Amino acid sequence: MLSAKTTLPTLLNILGAPSWMLGLLVPLRESGSLLPQALMSGWLITKNSRRLPWVISMLTQAFFIGIMIFVPLLVLPLFMDQASRRYAISIGLLVLVALTGLSLARAMTSLTMKDIQAGHLDKGKRGNVVGIASTAAGVLSLLFGAFTLLSGKMDEQVILIIAVLCVVAMLVSVLTLKNLETKVESKRGVGDNAAKEYLSAAKIKAYIATFSGQLGLFILVRSCFVHTALIAPFYIIWASSLSSQNGLITLSSFIIAQASASILSSYTWGTLSDHNAKLTMQLGALMVLLVCLATVFIIQFELAQSIHSIWFIVGYFLISVGHNGARSGRKIYALDVKEGADRTDFIGKANTSIGAVILFLGAFYATLTFSGNLILFLVIALGLSIGLLLSVFMKN
Repeated sequence: MLSAKTTLPTLLNILGAPSWMLGLLVPLRESGSLLPQALMSGWLITKNSRRLPWVISMLTQAFFIGIMIFVPLLVLPLFMDQASRRYAISIGLLVLVALTGLSLARAMTSLTMKDIQAGHLDKGKRGNVVGIASTAAGVLSLLFGAFTLLSGKMDEQVILIIAVLCVVAMLVSVLTLKNLETKVESKRGVGDNAAKEYLSAAKIKAYIATFSGQLGLFILVRSCFVHTALIAPFYIIWASSLSSQNGLITLSSFIIAQASASILSSYTWGTLSDHNAKLTMQLGALMVLLVCLATVFIIQFELAQSIHSIWFIVGYFLISVGHNGARSGRKIYALDVKEGADRTDFIGKANTSIGAVILFLGAFYATLTFSGNLILFLVIALGLSIGLLLSVFMKN
């Protein structure tokens, strides 16, 4: 619920932070949790245990959520003038720094949780569990969206409640799973010297070899399928600009659409991923591609304003369903494609590559916005189409 696409920009806007800071939220949130994973995996594969690194990463995330929300809203106002420029800049910088720290901790959580899931869930059951978790998260988001829709605004008190819920949920998960030990056979021992040896021996040739064959194809396809996530903010901005006078197009309506999509589709996608992760990715990406093309058609041929408004909500729901499918499929595919320390190593390197791709595409599409939304959406559709064509050559 502390989304870099919705909640955090709203917080910075409410508190008067400079607008240029808003553009840094999503890149820091996504790439910050992906880019370090190659380095982290190089250290992690020298360790047998996954429990302690996971616990530390979860507690670190809870700490940075507190810094990011509680300090600006509860502490800084006691010492600074809330109407001052200094206060606004301080809040913005604090949120960005805390978000960076949270993303780095999330990188370790992502690596360790995949091994924990693989260690305690057999193939054929992993997608089911992921689907249940996503559905539960969707229910919480739906309740939040309904609350903001009824209240008519998302103020500081609502954001504080969200932050408290997030911290409590993380602490409960740590207490619940702290004894769930996961042992993975280390690749080069567990000593500090082994970690240094691995990191110093990370030759370019060996790194490139990681991305050869089917593994390289999977990374390339995933790079194309990140468009299922990148399209969302552009879609919302376009919808708001075209339907600014329509009460149906609100932030709360998009939150509810996204949450409903998660509730209705996550379990189904998870179950399908257990049977065929590749097909799940393809269906999810295809759904987003069709919505993208349909949106271009509706706008290009200037259909009625009422159709615009209804379609944008329905379309965002379908985009969210499709994104859930692509994400569920690639998660289970990554879990099944390797085992043990090799899986940790591959996922770390793959996620680092995807983090770089997100940074590049973010900058590219930020520039492309000057060419207009129609061009931007057609380029996104092209990226998804290339991914679908390449995915045909992936093994099931």
